[in-house]
Amino acid sequence: MPSPSPSELAADTFVKAWATGSWLTSPEDYPEAPPNVVELYQTYLAMQVHPLAESELGGLGGYKLGAVGAEGETCLYAPLFKKFLVRASSGDGEAEMSSGAIQMFNVEAEIGMVIGADLSARSDGEPLTSEDVWVAVQSVVPCIECCGRRATAEVAGAQPTALGKFADCLSAGGVIFGEAVPSQSFSDAASVLASCSTALQVNGDEVASGSGAACPLGGPVQALVWLANHLISRGLMLQKGQLVITGMTCKSTSFKVGDAIAATFSSLPRVDMTVAS
Repeated sequence: MPSPSPSELAADTFVKAWATGSWLTSPEDYPEAPPNVVELYQTYLAMQVHPLAESELGGLGGYKLGAVGAEGETCLYAPLFKKFLVRASSGDGEAEMSSGAIQMFNVEAEIGMVIGADLSARSDGEPLTSEDVWVAVQSVVPCIECCGRRATAEVAGAQPTALGKFADCLSAGGVIFGEAVPSQSFSDAASVLASCSTALQVNGDEVASGSGAACPLGGPVQALVWLANHLISRGLMLQKGQLVITGMTCKSTSFKVGDAIAATFSSLPRVDMTVAS
């Protein structure tokens, strides 16, 4: 049996820490930074196919986009795991995300897309167009991303390179997603969602605001098209049932356990959550 690659070793460390809650408390425990973006994506792939990712984290549930412009890239993206994708309650209390289970340190208002059909490569070899991608979108969902980490704040903050920080699944944690709006409800989704104004509230007080224009390439639909094509370039693809959160529109670290957090959107329903212990 061949020896594990550096990407596989890093993925093993991160996934085991996440699955067991045994966080990385020493700089010596933290994996060596990937040397480039190609190896970064190899680490993410090794995480999403790790046996514990399926048995303990619920398996691959979709992707998050972030780090716009980092490392000379349009953006970066990393896997989301099903165990931490939580549908917001409807009428019987707010959804909860356990801060301790993901070491939650940041929340973001994001626009999500639920994929309704596999998005494989075009038969003519051309890149997928906006029309190709949008026809495969089942619905748009308002989201609160709950960013997490597998190391303590001190160890994560001590990483000397951006790639070293990004290697921890691009700070993936969990997502609270709200009421789905069918994709056919939008006559010009790219424009409407790019101009969608957003805000975050903590215990009823607004703490941040933004818009869909903050997403990679200027909007959620544009970001999704880029992701679909980038995955194909790696021999992967978006699949039916996956959730894609298309990038931060606004964020806040001003919360604690017990706080009520809401994200509002001018073109989508509101979504609410409570920060659990």
